[in-house]
Amino acid sequence: MEFLEITKDLWSYLKDQNRPLVIYGTGDGGDKIIDELGRRGLGRLISGVFASPGFVREGRMFRGFKVESYEDVSSRLEDFIVLVAFGSPLPEVLSYVYSIEKERELYAPDVPVCGGEVFDMEFVMKNKVRLENVWSKLADGDSKRCFADLVNYKLSGKTKYLRDCEVTPDEADSLLGPFPPNASFIDLGAYRGDTLTRFTKMFPGFTSATAVEPERHSFKKLTGCAQGLSIPVTCVNALISDACGKAQITGSRGRGTRASAKDTGHEIDKVTVDSFEDSRNAGFIKFDVEGSEIAALEGARNTVRDQKPQMKIACYHKSADLFEIPEKVFAINDGYKLYMRHTPCIPGWDVDYYFI
Repeated sequence: MEFLEITKDLWSYLKDQNRPLVIYGTGDGGDKIIDELGRRGLGRLISGVFASPGFVREGRMFRGFKVESYEDVSSRLEDFIVLVAFGSPLPEVLSYVYSIEKERELYAPDVPVCGGEVFDMEFVMKNKVRLENVWSKLADGDSKRCFADLVNYKLSGKTKYLRDCEVTPDEADSLLGPFPPNASFIDLGAYRGDTLTRFTKMFPGFTSATAVEPERHSFKKLTGCAQGLSIPVTCVNALISDACGKAQITGSRGRGTRASAKDTGHEIDKVTVDSFEDSRNAGFIKFDVEGSEIAALEGARNTVRDQKPQMKIACYHKSADLFEIPEKVFAINDGYKLYMRHTPCIPGWDVDYYFI
């Protein structure tokens, strides 16, 4: 694999080092990293947890550890490794992380946002052919560099790989367009209307839009946002999927809302892209649906095959997204050119495939 530089993944490296590990961050990311360390027999090395300035509270605990400041941990321990356990695209947060990285050995472990296999060396070797097939389909040098840096980041946890391939959102989205006359925009995972607003301003030729958001608080803000736009927007409070019906969803508030196999007490409608009125003249579809991208593509099969919309698809929720998403799209319509871009964020989130 010509794009592969890393020969030993982060988890194996940490095992060889046998040094104290300190978790930077609490919450879901911290849980996932601590659980993965425990699964690999490295839990005994965890020696502390710290939070960013302003988030340290007297008596606050996380997973049995007192939540300290970076300075407190540094005064207590000497030769420790920092593992970043949260995600952020904010410049001030990234700057603080990089300032620590200048002083300490620091990594941002890649753990799947929506579960499934961890992207380690075993995973890469098992899926070698599929990864190489995607590499061969990437349409430009920037996409190949982004793909290579992302794979090497995921294996190593080294933030330099993310910095090496990042571009601004405007630079990334400049791949899109032009769109056919009277084209519609379908926004899957519309959140509060931020991307809906941005794309309708960037591409004023859209004549209508459909915006889907399952989380009810975000949906309320989305509907308010849509009323202020210059084109008619149909807002749908539902889960995008491969078939219409009903589904259980996680009760979490915000961008983390997704389908659940358990009875959560939170039932919602399931809808497909093919069922939308706007699918008949779809010019562009944005997919950012918390790990349901493959199901959403299946539910957009007729639209992708017949209308050939340009698509921006998040590919960081699951390890297999790197190859399963292109495989799915090309199985439906093999006429696309494939690009990849990453905008600033730690860990390796905000990575998208563009199908043009």
